[in-house]
Amino acid sequence: MNYTTKFSMLLALLFTTVTAMAQFNVTGNVTDGSGEPLIGVSIIVKGSTTGTVSDFNGDFNLNVKGEQATLLFSYTGFSSQNVEVSPSNKRLSVVLEEDIADLEEVVVTGLASGVKRSNLANNVATISSQELTEVTTQQTIDGALYGKMTGVNIISSSGAPGGGIAMRLRGISSLTGNNQPLFIIDGVYISNAEIPSGLRFASGANSGSEENASNRLADLNPEDIESIEVLKGASAAAIYGTRANAGVVIITTKQGQAGKTKVRFEQDLGVNTIQRFVGRRQYTAAEVEEAFGANERAAFERAQANGEVFDYEQELYGNDGFITDSRLSISGGSDKTTFYFNTSYRSEEGIIENTGFDRLSMRLNVDHRISDKIRIGINSNYINSFASRSFTGNENEGGLSYGYNLAFTRDWVNLFPNEEGIYPVNPNAAGNPIFVRDNTWNEERNNRFISGANMEVNLYQTDRTVFKLTGNVGVDFLLNETSVYVPETHQAQDGGDNGFIGEGRNGLLNYNYQAFAVLDHYTESNINFNTQIGMTYLNFDRDLVFNRVTQLIPGQTNVANSGSQQVLQRIETEEDFGIVAQEQVNWDDKIIGTVGIRFDKSSLNGDPNQFFAFPRASLAVNVANFDFWSVNSMNQFKLRVAYGETGSSATFGSLFTTLPATNIGGQVGIRSGASRGNPDLEPETSQELEFGVDFGILNNALNLGVTYYIRDVENLLYDFDIPSSTGFASESRSDFDLRNQGLEVQLAFTPVNTEKVKWNSTVNYWYNRSEVTRLGVPAFVPDGTAFGLGLGTFFVEEGEPITQLKGSGAEGPQTIGDVEPDFQLGWFNQIKIGKNVDFTFLTHWKEGGDVLNLSRLLTNLGGTTPEEYNDLVGFVEDASYFRLREVGLYYTLPKFSNTISRLRFGVSGRNLITLTDYSSYDPEVSTKGTTGLSTGIEVTPFPSTRQAYFHITAEF
Repeated sequence: MNYTTKFSMLLALLFTTVTAMAQFNVTGNVTDGSGEPLIGVSIIVKGSTTGTVSDFNGDFNLNVKGEQATLLFSYTGFSSQNVEVSPSNKRLSVVLEEDIADLEEVVVTGLASGVKRSNLANNVATISSQELTEVTTQQTIDGALYGKMTGVNIISSSGAPGGGIAMRLRGISSLTGNNQPLFIIDGVYISNAEIPSGLRFASGANSGSEENASNRLADLNPEDIESIEVLKGASAAAIYGTRANAGVVIITTKQGQAGKTKVRFEQDLGVNTIQRFVGRRQYTAAEVEEAFGANERAAFERAQANGEVFDYEQELYGNDGFITDSRLSISGGSDKTTFYFNTSYRSEEGIIENTGFDRLSMRLNVDHRISDKIRIGINSNYINSFASRSFTGNENEGGLSYGYNLAFTRDWVNLFPNEEGIYPVNPNAAGNPIFVRDNTWNEERNNRFISGANMEVNLYQTDRTVFKLTGNVGVDFLLNETSVYVPETHQAQDGGDNGFIGEGRNGLLNYNYQAFAVLDHYTESNINFNTQIGMTYLNFDRDLVFNRVTQLIPGQTNVANSGSQQVLQRIETEEDFGIVAQEQVNWDDKIIGTVGIRFDKSSLNGDPNQFFAFPRASLAVNVANFDFWSVNSMNQFKLRVAYGETGSSATFGSLFTTLPATNIGGQVGIRSGASRGNPDLEPETSQELEFGVDFGILNNALNLGVTYYIRDVENLLYDFDIPSSTGFASESRSDFDLRNQGLEVQLAFTPVNTEKVKWNSTVNYWYNRSEVTRLGVPAFVPDGTAFGLGLGTFFVEEGEPITQLKGSGAEGPQTIGDVEPDFQLGWFNQIKIGKNVDFTFLTHWKEGGDVLNLSRLLTNLGGTTPEEYNDLVGFVEDASYFRLREVGLYYTLPKFSNTISRLRFGVSGRNLITLTDYSSYDPEVSTKGTTGLSTGIEVTPFPSTRQAYFHITAEF
């Protein structure tokens, strides 16, 4: 053996020895403050990609290179903890404390990445499952968000079971396009469509938006939700491009955890009652004669003598609806595979007889780790729902809307059926509301399947670098079936259409996929670079078929048994394709910067192959994390700024002029549609600049976040009336700019934190102001938003708020109100007494914001307005209110059985108390559904309800 060989062997031996000496094994256990082991805690060698997780008993084992290192312990719901380790300190007992301010929570900032809330540069609102459903049972997901986050204005378009919610994030985003945010659940782009039933063809309502249909978020079971993140503006949502102009709501459902299989059964029993009765005018015989004449006085006195003066408001809206909600979940798994299964059934009766909502839901989420390099997950949800919503809202002499006809109905007229089951004609209105309640229907049934699959492949990993590929596909299929029936014996049908049936069959299919490459690199100077690049594809197919028939054969409910039939069909297809790139740089949680851009093209644009760019940039500086910071009482002081752009393409059909079929003298042909298409349309775009500062005081016992935003929507798309000499009634234009700006403040604090009592409180305050900054045409009344200047309407005018209301004046249109609230304030409180009692409540204060109350116009015309409102001038009213949104009181029994690990009882309520001067049923109202300028207009809605529940929960 020569000297070279011997020397090489010696070097190899020395290298092996040094390497072995520079590596040591760290073991330990992780528990919470009460000593319970925490399963699945992430333990990472700081500044590297080396790590592990704790096992079923909270134990862990990790090889660490070098002479010393810092381990980072992190777990959802708990504050992260740094622990120094070395060969002399390698056996650890780590206790994680609850994260009161959720600063360690990971928030989505890209399509394939997230960031800790403490490092976030945007004001992204997050709602946990506890905040969402632990206080009381929720009917719908969007309805559960009232008052729980800043910058969100939520309005109910109907009090009917099954919902009907309009959600606005930081003001109006579009006039004719989408104002509802984009909803994504487990990576699946879902439909939140509002599908009319076609009742307007019988009632005479002006459009489908007046049919008070539910939006399809009502299909989802709120109990399946783990968390909801709301990207309220373009600065946060830019990475989602042309679908994100109205914001993005990202929903994550529950997943199983490795360990013992857990079974949870929940049963809720409740009751639905009207929030408040408006009342009816109470007449004396002399007042009846003065208002309606001597003959009517005689009829009134006969009714009095026979005890037949009725309270029809109580009769129609006074039903106590029974509610039952049953849920069973099973979850668990191993270190390789975890699962979560939930099945639930909700049945809710409405305050109007024969109305209600039923929902059956089944969910299965499975996550499997094929190897250390590959992980896959599949989330699937089947929903079958049924709603009976009956007839409310606006109409034109259709004789169907309860409130519309009730306004003209006199309480001394007997509308109940006689011994032969024959209902009398209502002499003062177009319909008999008792007949409508008992003999008609307006129903919808939904079968829906939502499923997503995701995969993550770790291609390359060293101590400081990870390169992985991620991808997911999603599908949302909805079969919506609607049915409207008005018999030929209805007084408004008799001698005219002689009965009406409307049957709709609507198929909606959304599917999407995306693929991303993600590179994470840590430098020796504690800088983390996160790079992602990828693509997305979205496809939306809609096939809407509606068959309406009249001239029914008496007693028949089959569309074939009719004398006149008409079939309408609308087929729509939309495609979007996007390319995304983003870079995030994090220097030791002190300075965090992000830049990104998305390029989108869409079939809804004039040039479907043209890419439009949507950039974003943000910077967060955690001043309190710098070494020079010496204010021990303030553990967080963060300055942040963010900018982003989003877009919204034209609605389907805006690019071309439709050619509907026509029949003249038996000859079938086509004609030009009323709206002239514009093949040159480009997306309306939103640019937002957001500033903010966050404070954490006394170890996060008090947290304050303040955000101010300026959001400009440019080239707003809208329909504008043009002279009929052109051959058209309207055209699409885009010479319209709008600015929204506002302030959002969140204060979270812990007033009491002792062994016996713990009280967490959060106050949310926000407001938004809007202004039309450019308008290329004279001021105008936007189509379909109200009922004209004579009654009051929205009015688009440069230099004025987009939410202003105007009416006719002596010198032209004059301002009569503004539906935008002055401010809103939500106050959420969680109080835990000992280990067994939980008391939680949420209040919501909305100050200002007007409502055009046209229900009172109708009751004035019909002579049924209560006397207490005689002094009200005009029909615009202040819609301020203070409401006890949610309240819950629960008791958890001390453990008494090895089989039952937890048994909990409770009572709760929703909307139990409302303080307002508004004269009608609810100041939260929208007779125009969820469309653009839809809030603040009332015409005889389905009254809002309050709900009270009894709960029992058992865990095994």
